[in-house]
Formats: sequence, structure tokens, C-alpha cells
Amino acid sequence: MYHAIVIEELLKDKNVLKEFKILKTKISGDWHLHILEISDPKIAVSKIQKAMVSDKPYYFHIFNDGKNLIVVFRDKIFHLDPNNQKTWQEAMKYGSEKLNIPEEQLDFFPTRISEEAEWLAGRN
Repeated sequence: MYHAIVIEELLKDKNVLKEFKILKTKISGDWHLHILEISDPKIAVSKIQKAMVSDKPYYFHIFNDGKNLIVVFRDKIFHLDPNNQKTWQEAMKYGSEKLNIPEEQLDFFPTRISEEAEWLAGRN
């Protein structure tokens, strides 16, 4: 089983959320961040990526128990090692340099299902 963190406001078609079980929602300012239960990451990537707005620099990420981390931008997908932040450099560079996303927003946290409680408690 996988989980994903998806910002509702990154979606032009919010109906895509109905295709997944929403486990929890965190509100941060004007953003609604959902933890989704994902059974098949490939299907989730395809469906959510197609539903993303094209005029804003958003991403979402999919993770499990520390073995897989998938970061999905509107036009690029990165498969990262959640245990080795050196593998994150290309995705972080893409987000910051190509899309102008502040680096502090490219921490891809949580990277494990076990970290969700900490994320919900306040770490963004």
C-alpha cells in the first residue's frame, strides 16, 4: 500500500480525488493537503498528473514504508530513494530552478507512512 500527499488546489479537476480514499486532510493557509490511499502508483500518477493545473508550479508525491518515493510534477516524474537524499537533488533542482518552487517546499515530507503523524502535527 502507498500513500500520497496531494494539494487539492493543484487540481483543475478535483473529481479525481473521488477515485481515491482520503485518509486525512491538513489545512495549511489556503491549501488543503490530502493524504490519499494509493493501491497502484502508476495509475495514481497518471490520473492525478492529468488533473493537475498547468499554470502553477505544483507537485505531489507518493510513498510507502520507506522503500519508494515518487515525486510528480506536471511534466516530469522522479523515482527517488527515500533513504538517500542525494538522489533527491535532480528533483529539487528541477522544482527550484525550472519551476521556481522555494527549496524549503521541496522536502518531500513525509517520505514514509510512519511519518504522517508528525507531518499532520505541524511540519510542512
